[in-house]
Parts: sequence; C-alpha cells; structure tokens
Amino acid sequence: MMWSRMNRAAEEFYSRLLREFDEEKKGIHKDPFIYETDVQGQLIGKGQPNPLKNILNENDMIFIVEKLPLEKEETSHVEELQSEETAISDFSTGENVGPLALPVGRASLLSLLLNLYPYRIGFPIGRSYDPVTFLSLPAVCILICLVCPSPTSSLGELFMQLIGLYTMAHNPNMTHLKTNHPVTALPALWVRCDSSDPEGTCWLGAELVTTNDNITGIVLYTVSCKADKNYSVNLEDLKSSHKKRHHLSTVTARGFAQYELFKSMALDDTLAASQTTITLDISWSPVDEILQTPPLSSTATLNIKVESGEPRGPLNHLQREVKFLLVLADGLRTGVSEWPEPLEVKSAVDLVQEFLNDLNKLDGFGDSTKKDTETVKHDSAAVDRTIECLFTVRGDLDFAEQLWFKMSSSVISYQDLVKCFTLIIQSLQRGDIQPWLHSGSNSLLSKLIHQSYHGTMDTISLSGIVPVKMLLEIGLDKLKKDYISFFIGQELASLNHLEYFITPSVDIQEQVCRVQKLHHILEILVSCMLFIKPQHELLFALTQSCIRYYKQNPLDEQHIFQLPVRPTAVKSLYQSEKPQKWKVEISGGQKKVKTVWQLSDSAPVDHLSFHKPDVSELTLNGSLEERMFYTNMVTCSQVHFK
Repeated sequence: MMWSRMNRAAEEFYSRLLREFDEEKKGIHKDPFIYETDVQGQLIGKGQPNPLKNILNENDMIFIVEKLPLEKEETSHVEELQSEETAISDFSTGENVGPLALPVGRASLLSLLLNLYPYRIGFPIGRSYDPVTFLSLPAVCILICLVCPSPTSSLGELFMQLIGLYTMAHNPNMTHLKTNHPVTALPALWVRCDSSDPEGTCWLGAELVTTNDNITGIVLYTVSCKADKNYSVNLEDLKSSHKKRHHLSTVTARGFAQYELFKSMALDDTLAASQTTITLDISWSPVDEILQTPPLSSTATLNIKVESGEPRGPLNHLQREVKFLLVLADGLRTGVSEWPEPLEVKSAVDLVQEFLNDLNKLDGFGDSTKKDTETVKHDSAAVDRTIECLFTVRGDLDFAEQLWFKMSSSVISYQDLVKCFTLIIQSLQRGDIQPWLHSGSNSLLSKLIHQSYHGTMDTISLSGIVPVKMLLEIGLDKLKKDYISFFIGQELASLNHLEYFITPSVDIQEQVCRVQKLHHILEILVSCMLFIKPQHELLFALTQSCIRYYKQNPLDEQHIFQLPVRPTAVKSLYQSEKPQKWKVEISGGQKKVKTVWQLSDSAPVDHLSFHKPDVSELTLNGSLEERMFYTNMVTCSQVHFK
C-alpha cells in the first residue's frame, strides 16, 4: 500500500512539473502553482530574477518550491488540489504555520532512502532491509549527513518527500511508473528553507546528471548561510573535507572575487537613486589561501548596468530632452500628452517671440547660439567641473535646434505648440527672418524654411497631429546630431557604426526608440568615464559591444553589459580594496560535484532576516571589516542511477 501511494505521488508530482515546463517552452508564463494545501511551486525561466544567482551563479531554468504565503492560504480555494490530490497527503500532516521559507525536515529521510536506494542498485521492490545494514552503505550515510541536517517538522518531511518524488520520477530504473519513457529531464528542483537548523540551511536542491541525453544520476545540494563577524575557515580543511566526502585523491580550487566600483545612491528621501552599478568580477586558479587578492594572471570582467537619469550626472539636461521627445511620441501615437513641468518661468509663446525678435534685429541671419550654449554649459559645470570635457552642448545649434531647446523646456500644452508654430510661420512668410539650418534635415519645418528662401511656402494647417510631429522631428534631428558629435568627437564610433540609430528612413516612432537606445549607450559610457576612468581602448570596445547589442535588442536599462578586461589595466581599482564578495569553489573534475565557500558583505539570500548593524556600529569609511559578514557553504552528493 505504501509503495502504491509513493508511486502515485511521484507520477502526479512529475506530471505537474512537466506541465509547467511544457507551457514555459511555449512561452506561456504563469504565476506560482499551488501544490498541497501549504506549498507553492514556480518555474523560474532563463533571464528571470533567480534567487540562487548570488550563491551558485545559477542562471538556468529551475523549479522553486516554498511555503505558501499566508494570504494565499487564507484566500485561495485551491481548485487545483481537487484534481491533483496526491499520496503525499496520506503521510504528511501538521499546521500551516511558518514563514515563506520552510523548516528543514529529517524525519522522512530514512523511509525516503529505503524506498529509493533499492532501485539504484537493482534490489527487488518491496523487499525488507535491515536499517542498520542499510545505513552502513556509504552513499546513504552521505545523503543523510548532507541533505537533512535539521530537526523533524511536518513541512520539512513534505519537502524532503518532494525531492524524493522528483528523484524517483527521473530514475530510469523505475520503469513501473506510469510516465512516458524515457522521461523528460526537468530543470533542477530547489526548496527554500528557513535556516532554523544549527547549520543554517537555506536551500535544498536536486539537479539531474545527463550523459548523451540520458539521465544517469542526480546531485543533491545543501546550501547554508550564516551572519557572523567572527567567521573562521581554512582552505586546506575545505579541500580535505571535499576529498573525504567524494573519495578523491586530488582536488582543484578556483577563486572568484567581486568588487563594487560604483553604485548610485539616493540624494535624499524624496529622490530615488537610479539603479546604476559597475562591478568587477575576477576569477583565477589555483587559490593559495582564503581571501587571496586575485593575481594579475586572473580573468577579469566589468559588469555595467546603467539606468538613465542619474540626477547628479552630466547628462541630466539631455535626459530631460529625451523624456520630452517621448512625451511627443506618445502624443503622436495616442493623441494624449502628459506635459512635464516647465523649466522656464516665461511661457513658451513669450520665449519664441523673443527669439524671433532677436533674429529680426540681426536681419534674420545672425547667430544667437552663444547665450543659450553658455547657459547650459554653466548648468553642467555646476554638477562637477571634472566632467565638462565629457559632454558639452554643441556651439553650432541651428535655428531649429535652438527652437527645440526653448520649446522643450517651456511647452505645457497643445495650444502652446500651435501658437509657437503660428508665430514662426508668420515670420517666415513675412520674410522677417531667414534662419540658417544644418544640411540633411527632412523635417517639415526645415522644408518650410528652405521654401521661404525663395519667397514661396506651402500652406500648412496647424491642426491635429501636425504641430506635435513638427516639434518631434526637430527634436530628433537635434538629439541625433548631439550623439554624433559625442561619439565621433571621442573617437568611439564612426558614422557607419551609428547609421542604424540615426537613419531617417524608418517610421518616426522607431526613430524615437533608436535615439533612446543611443542615449542609453551614452549614459553607459559617461558613467564609466566618470567613475572608473578606463583607457580609450576599453571605452571603444564597450561602445562597440553596446552598439551590437542594441542593433538586435529592444531598450533594456536592466541589461548588464559585460566587458572582458586585463587585470593589469584595472589593478588600481581593486588591489587595495576589499571585495564585496569572495568565493572559493573546490572540485575534483566533475562540474556539478563541488564544495563552495563564500564570504560577502550583503545577505546572499532574500528570504532570511539577519541583524543589520546600526550606523553607530560602522566606522566612517564603512569598510568590509566593520560590516557584518555573511558566509555561505554549498555541499553536495551525487547518486548514480546506473
């Protein structure tokens, strides 16, 4: 009877996971599914936030199983349970209490292993085994020590059983199970734990081992986490432990260190920080000692994530112009515009009228760029004198670009647009002004200005989307020239490289999207120039990497751009600094079988609460020594099915 229930539970649990996996492959992304009365599961796809990334660099598709949040327990009717009642209910009882993470259980391990182990070595089903003799088997001892380090709890039992059912369903020797054979290898299964045991277990995991698409075994993981200022660990002890655990004569140790080079901070409580981070990842082998400074022979990579709109940055004024461009593009698409707060005290109409009057006094041909350019340069310099050389407003703004600069900082309604363009067209028709323009513009305003040179102009009805499109066109022209000026001036790209982003041959909405991408590339480069001051060679490589990415992908300010660098080129950034994260990985040649020890200055798991030191506990510079340490240990054991 027990075997029948166990088999049925394995079949139904596997079927539930397989359904989620198949739907994910079809592009159907679903919310977490409820399993049993107090359990939920979720398939984390590639590219989605992965809670194990900070520990194992896990970025593959995985299943997460965890305690059902209280509000779901109270409000959900759990309709799925009616159709997916499993045999687990028959041997799992207890109250639905506890946090999102689950208590780790040990009580069910012996029965679980007694059920699973015979299939591995080919013993007949249902045969009785003497527990003492059975527990003497090395693989069983390893599994008990590694996988179940905590006291008995009903939820812990349930989750250990889920890992057991996952293992049973994938065991190729279990041919009597009512599943399609060969079974589909599912993503790894991870159980979120509450770290309530002495070892601080925060995750339990099971990952399949495959050879030539055949399932040959499974690796069972235990991940522990503790917050401790007084950590103590020895590299040789870690190596020795791994050798004994996996019966190895030799092991290799690979080091990894991450340095935080820049992270944006909020200026005050009312202004959120942009999510800009620049980190340096370094890996090397062999490792000589715990917390070893990476040698210059290491492999290093810069990781750059920049969110546009850093309030203290030199591109703040340009970012506002891009936002105004988006307002116009949205208005053109939807017919509704949410106008931003103006920067100017005077109205848009008054500013444009003054601008036209100044041109008229100069007989319509003069250059009035000097005053505007100096004003913007002053605003940029107020941020930080050191960045003036990085990006300054061009001194060759033509009539349309100056008009954009004035209107983008003062227009607050559709009526403003109509009145401003009415004034401009009337001045052109009367011949009061004959402004100069850069060549190459295809905007409607440019066409009218060129026509005015010959005394004849098309009649334009300033109604509907026409005024919005007119301003959007001159804004696109202006911003494209700004970016061209920077990239070519800094020798980071050629017109050939930029053609995709500046071409006028695509739909105007697509032009806006591409200009937005170009602005993000500019933000990335300027952030690096400000905060890590890389050599031109690295900046050029980063520019080309960003250009290649954005020719193929939509705008994504959460994307992390990675740039391989030579440690000798960035040694000044890390050799005298403490790492944000330091890790050693010990293995004996098998990729998935490893022991990992990690030290970090921030909690590597998001479902546990640790004591955070008060400001008074930190020294002025807040270096790593004065912060709370978080240690992680990952151990595992591999079971072979064949």
